Amino acid sequence: MDPKGATAIVTGGNSGLGEATARSLLAAGANVYSLDIGGEAPEGATHIVCDVSDPASVKAAVAQVEGPVHILVNSAGIGGMGQIATAEGPGDVAAIRKVVEVNLLGAINVTAEVAHRMIGNDPVGEDGERGVVVNACSIASFEGQEGMTAYTAAKAGLAGLTLVWTRDLGKHGIRCMGIAPGFMATPMVAFLPEAFVAELLKDAEFPKRAGTATEFAKIVMTILENPLLNGDVIRLDAGTRPPARTEWSVG
Repeated sequence: MDPKGATAIVTGGNSGLGEATARSLLAAGANVYSLDIGGEAPEGATHIVCDVSDPASVKAAVAQVEGPVHILVNSAGIGGMGQIATAEGPGDVAAIRKVVEVNLLGAINVTAEVAHRMIGNDPVGEDGERGVVVNACSIASFEGQEGMTAYTAAKAGLAGLTLVWTRDLGKHGIRCMGIAPGFMATPMVAFLPEAFVAELLKDAEFPKRAGTATEFAKIVMTILENPLLNGDVIRLDAGTRPPARTEWSVG
């Protein structure tokens, strides 16, 4: 999928991984729409206010995008930590539900609307491609740590759906891929204590540092450019396999 002249929707495109992706798409000549609940879109992108967890908000937002949609990057997300239960009582299921509604159901809501639009696109190139969907997963999709019920539930679900959506949409010439970052230096984790960050990064093989949003965006661009990348999740984590818990675990 050549981004030049294509229309791309990036959820959470006003900050973090989404913002870097939107900037890379803009630099490649794409027409970019950022669906985000707040903030400001990168210069050149169109911001449409959208709560991805609300199907009505998603439907209204996608309806504002003009013309065919060729690229969707599901990168909207929030964090959340908490034990499923403690000696004092049950975990905060309402808080868990909120993370799942944004990180997982949000991606489902947007993909349902956008993929429907993509199916109507004219096929392009020798493969007759109509669209590409990229999911921002996480290494927590595979190795969730203590206290990560909400985040792991959402990201594991999104990783699992990547192949399902590939099978749903392949007949229409639409590919789906996921990217599973390790610890990334984004606004979502900017509040974490330096000692906690150091403990998380010690399990990276090489390089022993946080990833950057730009590195995530580069993988998105590679996925767009290579039509054989389909139905899988690429780890972007410097070989990290996180431990079951850290000194900062919530239990």
